[in-house]
Amino acid sequence: MANISLRNISIRKQDRIVLDIPNIHLPCHRITALIGPNGAGKSILLKTIAGLIKQPEFQISTSANQVSIVLSQTPFIKMSVLDNLLFLRDSRPSLEIHEVQQALKIFLLDHLAHQPATKLSSGEKQRLAIARAYLMGADLLILDEPTANLDPQSTSLIESKVNALAQSGIRFLFASHDFAQVKRMSDHIVFVKDGKVIETGPTESFFSTPTTQAAKEFISTYL
Repeated sequence: MANISLRNISIRKQDRIVLDIPNIHLPCHRITALIGPNGAGKSILLKTIAGLIKQPEFQISTSANQVSIVLSQTPFIKMSVLDNLLFLRDSRPSLEIHEVQQALKIFLLDHLAHQPATKLSSGEKQRLAIARAYLMGADLLILDEPTANLDPQSTSLIESKVNALAQSGIRFLFASHDFAQVKRMSDHIVFVKDGKVIETGPTESFFSTPTTQAAKEFISTYL
């Protein structure tokens, strides 16, 4: 389990509170799902945890050794799939070619190694993005809507890879609007509304017996 502690997290945009988390401890189990209404602050929270959004007063700590984030839209360099992964040597000089080749096999991209990354399908690009984060040595992987707008086959493939990596010890925190996916994949829920963490708990009990009125209303509205 990877633990995440957040203190003094306050973000405003045009006099609107986007994120308001004075002090909270989030246990990140095998796969934790971040859910909430549109505009709740899910993506901004994920980016904040990953260090993409910083302010001097923010206090963020995690027991994870390395945190990587995969956004819903990930840009790639106009190079081959293989070279996009080898480019990681700028950040991780110890990266070996056999590690890259193994990652290509894990994510079923080895047959596309020499194809331009920018020409991949949406599902292939998402697998490449996760492979890139995996090769950075992350033991906590943050995914923002990892299967949004993907076909069922691509969604199923990505879910199976995430589950396999979770079984190997990597922890995941992902945002999703897909309740069926959340129930299939996650073992823990973080429910966010109006920029605040309202409720956390095991997935099964969250959906069967939510403890807050806001969570009850959210579940009744979307189920």
